[in-house]
Amino acid sequence: MRKTEAPKLETQRLVLRRLTEADIPFMHRMFDDDAVRKHLGGRPPRDEHSMLKMVRRRHDKKWAVTLRDTGEYLGEVHIGKVVENTIGEIGYLFLREHWGKGYAREAVAAMMGHAFETLKLKRLWATVDDGNERSKKLLEKSEFKRAALLPESDFGGRVADVVYYTRAADGKKQVRTP
Repeated sequence: MRKTEAPKLETQRLVLRRLTEADIPFMHRMFDDDAVRKHLGGRPPRDEHSMLKMVRRRHDKKWAVTLRDTGEYLGEVHIGKVVENTIGEIGYLFLREHWGKGYAREAVAAMMGHAFETLKLKRLWATVDDGNERSKKLLEKSEFKRAALLPESDFGGRVADVVYYTRAADGKKQVRTP
């Protein structure tokens, strides 16, 4: 059975495309950066063999983010988990030298458009280490609403205070509070 691949998505400055083996040196640099790793859940890979397996796995909802003009690798975005073709979890990470330039927000917007318009998801969610101020700000600018703070929670296999964000396809809050 042929594995499906993420469709190419384009924005004004970016191209979101499937990961390739040529991306591995950039992925290695990104995953090896302690400033990037600090807020990632679980135990992200550090070795190139694990990254090669990630690339070869193919995924129809995972993209390398590159500059449109040069093809330079900036980072990754993905819809990591989809439940009942209704809701999906998003994630993203970028090389540190590309932080603060609006690339992540632009890539997340393209991914959200795909999730809501093509995949017809009704809601997206994201979990963020509470200490990751940049990521929380990105989600809030992307109209995600903070739904809960989960102190000392499982964050991909490590304990962290986790903030749960959610966004409906129509952009309305639709968050129930106790």
